[in-house]
Amino acid sequence: MKFEEAIIIAVRKYYAGKDPEALIEASEGDFKYTREYFDELEEELIPSDKKTKSEKDDEEAEEYELD
Repeated sequence: MKFEEAIIIAVRKYYAGKDPEALIEASEGDFKYTREYFDELEEELIPSDKKTKSEKDDEEAEEYELD
């Protein structure tokens, strides 16, 4: 198996909701990179549409106040 194939398989398993049990068991201490970790990271990097919409509304309101 090539590295690229292994990455594809890992991503497909991740989206299917399967955690890497062997990796979690082999890691020492708490496992940092959980599904919740990546959900929170995604929210930080890419705000949800609701937040983006409210920010746009705020910007439009500020434009009207300046006129």
